[in-house]
Amino acid sequence: MKNGPVICIGAALIDETYSSQSPIITGTSNPSTYSQSAGGVARNIAAFIAQLGHPVELITQFGNDSDGDWLIQKCLQKNIGLNHTLRNDYPSGRFMALLQPNGDLFSGAAVSHLESSITPGYLESKTDFLKHASLLLLDCNLSEASLQWLISFAALAHIPCIAEPVSIEKAKRLRDCSLENMLLLSPNEAELHSMTGIKNSTEAVDSLLEKGLRYLWMREGKKGSRIFSEEKQVHLKAPNIHVKDSTGAGDAALAGWIHAWLLGKNVAESQQYGHALAGLVLQESGAEIPHLTSNRLENAYLQFA
Repeated sequence: MKNGPVICIGAALIDETYSSQSPIITGTSNPSTYSQSAGGVARNIAAFIAQLGHPVELITQFGNDSDGDWLIQKCLQKNIGLNHTLRNDYPSGRFMALLQPNGDLFSGAAVSHLESSITPGYLESKTDFLKHASLLLLDCNLSEASLQWLISFAALAHIPCIAEPVSIEKAKRLRDCSLENMLLLSPNEAELHSMTGIKNSTEAVDSLLEKGLRYLWMREGKKGSRIFSEEKQVHLKAPNIHVKDSTGAGDAALAGWIHAWLLGKNVAESQQYGHALAGLVLQESGAEIPHLTSNRLENAYLQFA
């Protein structure tokens, strides 16, 4: 494995979270509390990995606006490298989450100009930097063309590559991508069906492994998660905790998996570290874990194992 940084490529957004005080009723106003935090799948994962002590660089788009200034400062506070980000006149992206009282996401809406900013041409201009990565983390806020460029680049450069589907709709962007030698995909079941176009989950998993994917990590919420490979399937129950806010749980899980994998842990152990980090963020508001360190994650891993 290369000794370079983990390079996270995808969205950096301002997260606006509305937590309903009672079960949400559609078609009317729901009294809620409000919070704002730095978000975006790639940015969230980069922040967690940096807090856990790994060198991280983020490739994303920031607007030349006050939101961009704020997001940049939030990234720098987490020791996320921004040497290869793009700042332009498009507005900075935003994500709005509407949560049920139990912290579950009822609905969300995102606006971002990442697709038209981080293009294959822009990525090609970063080839000399990208080839030194220890791992590439992609999120499907990127365009299909940029995802395919990055996946192909990683395969040719022998760099481990992981993609996070982000949402049911955006998972479709992986449907026609080559997955040869790709390390990991991390969908939930609905995203799995979307990215394959196959309704049967077993057949959908098999189709991705047949395309060259090494591991498929299917997350099942409160039921836990399963990791599939050509050799075996590993199921792990979710930790029993009180959920305050589900925002960023999937991002934390993937960051925990990456942290453990970079330390040389096996796939099942990495899955447990992922559950432990998700357990920590589920008890916080937004996709942030104050005072996160590798020692704190280690303690959570021992608690939830």
